Amino acid sequence: MDILEQRVERLEEDTRQIKIDLAVLTARSENFATKTDVAELRAELIKEIAASEARANIRFEKLDEKFERIDEKFERIDEKFERIDEKFERMFEKFNDINSRITWTLMIPALVAVLLWFVKTAILKI
Repeated sequence: MDILEQRVERLEEDTRQIKIDLAVLTARSENFATKTDVAELRAELIKEIAASEARANIRFEKLDEKFERIDEKFERIDEKFERIDEKFERMFEKFNDINSRITWTLMIPALVAVLLWFVKTAILKI
């Protein structure tokens, strides 16, 4: 009979321990997610990701518009520089015209006069 009492006591202790473990597991299981919880979270995450992508797309579109405006500004600046280059080219042509006119109207007659003076003085001795 002692053996039976010992076995019953062990069974009671094991039952108590099982009850304690079951209480701990029950308390922990309240925080577990169910399939529906996981599905809801997944749906929320998918919605949030889609919303983030939409916001990112809008931002990229705005950036693209800004870059297009900047490109237009650079094109206008390039056009202005081309016009300035054309003006400089015309100015250089005018300077070249002035230089050639000075050469033909002043320098050539002056050289001819010096050459004639030299011929008169040195060669003809008049």
